[in-house]
Amino acid sequence: MKKANIAVIGCGKLAQNQHISNLMIAKNANLACFCDVSKETLDELHVRFPEVPIETDYKKVLANPEIDGVVIATREEYHVPISIEAMEAGKHVYVEKPLAETPEECEKVLIAEQKTGKKALVGMNRRMAPAYRDAKKILDRNGGMKSAFYRIADAFEIDWGEYYGLGKRLTLECCHIIDILRYFAGSEVASVFCAASRQDEESILLTFKNGATAMILSSGYAPWETPKEHFEAMAEIGLVTVDEFCELHTYGMPGEESCRYYEGHSHVEREQSHKKWIKNDGLKGCVALRAYLADEQRRIEALDHNSKEYEKERHILDYRYPHINYSVDKGWLGAMEHFADVILNDVPVEAARASDGLNVTQIINAIVESRDTGKIIKLDL
Repeated sequence: MKKANIAVIGCGKLAQNQHISNLMIAKNANLACFCDVSKETLDELHVRFPEVPIETDYKKVLANPEIDGVVIATREEYHVPISIEAMEAGKHVYVEKPLAETPEECEKVLIAEQKTGKKALVGMNRRMAPAYRDAKKILDRNGGMKSAFYRIADAFEIDWGEYYGLGKRLTLECCHIIDILRYFAGSEVASVFCAASRQDEESILLTFKNGATAMILSSGYAPWETPKEHFEAMAEIGLVTVDEFCELHTYGMPGEESCRYYEGHSHVEREQSHKKWIKNDGLKGCVALRAYLADEQRRIEALDHNSKEYEKERHILDYRYPHINYSVDKGWLGAMEHFADVILNDVPVEAARASDGLNVTQIINAIVESRDTGKIIKLDL
């Protein structure tokens, strides 16, 4: 089988937890190059994956005629300029979310797409999650989504969010949820209303042009044991629920399978036992895994951080077990294989595109305005 040669530009934590591993196991992609400004990061990757070339200058990657496409997982401020340069160099692009924080910056990528004929996909990967692709088909077979509820709750405020910037949860995390609800509704957002109980904890009401509605509960104060994402939607007939991408239920939908479990997510450097655990026990297995990993994390953090024991235990947790939020299949591998298929076969893009990145940015800006003013904000997208 012919494979698309894809380079990764920006090889930090996200790329190492997701894109690198997924490109290595994708059936139609070849990981062609690691590119990062940090020589230390590249040296570490070279030890782990000696067969993959390394490069510190992304312009040299873009100038390589053997490379078909690039995954851009740099800091946010470089998403737009590198995406544009890549398309102008003849490469298709998969750029991490958010595409940009302003509509004006997003529009630059759309203009580059139109000028070059290359495609820019955006890393709002939930559309490629197996459970959500099934949920979308079920909703459409039963008259479409009429109303929905989505909870996304994690330790953003009390743990990992400080690294990315507290107060930015709407931009960094809720972009996924805005996009997937647009996908489920099959319609664009017409208005938003948002109220916040505290920083990075919002309740958001969306109305869609086709009359559907959705409520989002977003919180950055959940302990690690909490299942991060829950979705439920009323169709014309019946209800669909998906818990943590691993368990789907239907209610009152004749002819539809009432319950499905989905296998956990793979990583080439992690052990794989959790996949079967989640596949066999669904949400129950996922919750048990999250509780175990949370306990291990707290136990290790209680050790002397300068000790060899801490270094050893931290390494085991980081490189043996899946990351607590990356143990379920949220569509990362599917997104990479779809990106390769777009490159190789020019198939219609089913993933989020630059136009989706633009619209989601406009919606998030309206949500922030609503939160700050207490008003319903209407959109014309």
